[in-house]
Amino acid sequence: MDNERFAALEAHYNTILPTLATKADIEALRAEMHKMSADTHKWMVASLIGLFIGFGGLGITLSQILKPTAQATTQMSAQPPQPIIIYLPQPTAAPQK
Repeated sequence: MDNERFAALEAHYNTILPTLATKADIEALRAEMHKMSADTHKWMVASLIGLFIGFGGLGITLSQILKPTAQATTQMSAQPPQPIIIYLPQPTAAPQK
């Protein structure tokens, strides 16, 4: 009985053994993962630099758009401001009884 059990375990072991990873397989996987990590790091840094440049350009563009022009300021200073006139309704007398 022990002989049959041992033979079954040996057959099971012999079928699993070829699928196990070797030291070379682990080293290749480690090198590939390190390369992928380095590539991801480069993409993240490049994206961050691109975002800073893009937001910087957007800020400069908005400051140029929102800056008042010299012509508009001279026109505004040449004309005095118009007075504000508020008309109040005339009070009506209450009907007498």
